[in-house]
Amino acid sequence: MTAVNYTVTELIEPDNGCEGFMPGEEPMVTLILAAQDGTQRTVKLPDILAYRLKWDTGTVISGEDIGKYCV
Repeated sequence: MTAVNYTVTELIEPDNGCEGFMPGEEPMVTLILAAQDGTQRTVKLPDILAYRLKWDTGTVISGEDIGKYCV
């Protein structure tokens, strides 16, 4: 079985306006992903984790890493 890689086409960060986040609430980022076959996928992960992994628009991510880090 060939591993599928995805490219981040869009990164949507939370905007909680003036209210900010509740104590203990972890900001999540939504990634819109595209596979080479044209299929799309949407996943979420903690914003700080996406930053640490350096996942941004244009980044290619393996399906294995998506399974490991995303919900």
